[in-house]
Amino acid sequence: MKNKIILLVVSLVAGLMICEGITRLIRPASDIFPAQPAIDPLLGHRILPFQSGHDARGFRNADAAGDFPVVCIGDSQMYGAGIARESAIPQQLGRMINQRVYNMGMGGYGPVQYYQLSKQARGLHPQKIIIAFFLGNDLLDAYFMAERNEPWRWLQQEMGPEKQLDSIPPCSQHVEPLNIHDLYYAPEVITLQLKQRGSLIWRVHSFLRLHSALYALQYECVVKPLVQRLFERKKYLSQPGAFACPQIDTIFTPGLDLKRIDLQDRLVRQGILITQRIIELMARDYPRGALLFTFIPTKEAVYYNYLKKAKVPLPRAFTCCVHYEKAATAWLTRVINAAGLQVVDVFPALEKAALDGKLLYHFTSDAHLNAAGARIVATCLAQALEKEGKAAQPR
Repeated sequence: MKNKIILLVVSLVAGLMICEGITRLIRPASDIFPAQPAIDPLLGHRILPFQSGHDARGFRNADAAGDFPVVCIGDSQMYGAGIARESAIPQQLGRMINQRVYNMGMGGYGPVQYYQLSKQARGLHPQKIIIAFFLGNDLLDAYFMAERNEPWRWLQQEMGPEKQLDSIPPCSQHVEPLNIHDLYYAPEVITLQLKQRGSLIWRVHSFLRLHSALYALQYECVVKPLVQRLFERKKYLSQPGAFACPQIDTIFTPGLDLKRIDLQDRLVRQGILITQRIIELMARDYPRGALLFTFIPTKEAVYYNYLKKAKVPLPRAFTCCVHYEKAATAWLTRVINAAGLQVVDVFPALEKAALDGKLLYHFTSDAHLNAAGARIVATCLAQALEKEGKAAQPR
C-alpha cells in the first residue's frame, strides 16, 4: 500500500512537471506571469530585460534582435493588457503586413514616454513609427509626468496660455467629476478574497502565480474570469457612475473616466497642451513620412451610438466623456495635420463593429480592447500602411 502511494505521488509530480514544461513551451511567459516594474529616470518605470518573458529591452516581444521596419509606441492598449501577446495590436499588424513589427507599448505610459521612446526607437532603424494615443488617460498622464519628474518639467514652460483651449465648447450637460480616488485594475493580485494579504494562502498563491506556468495559466483562464464574474463586476458596479446594461457585456465607468478627460479641468488642459508640444517636437525630430498617429477610443465613445440606438438611459457623465474625448481628438488631430503628419482614424471601424453588437472590450470595467478590438485597430493600420506604400511606388 505504501509503495502504491509513493508511486502515485511520484507519478502525479512527474505529470505536473511535464504539464509545466509543455505550458512554458506553448504560452509566452509575458501572457501569464506578472512583471514588477523598476524605476526609470526618464520613463518613470520600465520592465527589466528578460523579466517575465519580456525581451532584451523589457518590451513584450519574442525577441529584440535586428532591425524592425515598423515600431508601435503606446500604453497598455498597445502592449495588449489582458490579451495574449500574439493578439496585441503590433503582433497582429506584423502578421497582416508580413513584416517585423516591434511592440514598444507599456502600461502606465503616456505622451511624455512616447516622446522618449520615439528617440529610443531609432536604434531599431524603423521605416515607420506608429504612435497610439489613448485619451482615456493620456492627458493626465502627460500632466503628471511633466509635473512630478524633474527631467520633463521643461515641457510645462512656454506652452502658451490655456485660453487657446476656450474654443473647445464645454459639455452641454456638464457634471462635476467625482471626487474619489481612481480605481486601478490589477489582475495579478485578484484572489478568491477568502484570506487577507500576507496570509499563508496568499503567499502560496503569489509564489505559484510568479513561478508556475501551469498554475498561472489555469488562474488566467479559469480562476480569474470566475472571480471577475462573481466579485469584480459587483465591486465596480458599486462605484458612483458605473453601470452595465444587458445589451453589451461590459461595465462602463463614466463617473471615473470624466476625471481624466474633462477639458474644463486645469490639469487636463495642461495635459493636452503638453501633448501638443510633444507632437510638434516629434515632428521636428523625424522626416515627415516617418511618423504615423492614431487614437485608440474609449469604450464609452465606441458604444455611444449603439447604446443610444438601443434606447439605453445614459448618465450625464457618459455624454460628457464622449463629448470631451471627441473634442480632444479633433484638437490633437489638427495639431498633427498642421505638422504635416498623418492620422489613421480607427474609430469608424470600431464603431461599426459595436453597432453590429460585437464585444470589443472585456466584460469587466477593464478599459482595454480585447483580441477582436485589437484586430480591428491592426487592420486599419495595415490598410493605411498598404495605401501609403502604393502611393510611394513610382508610376
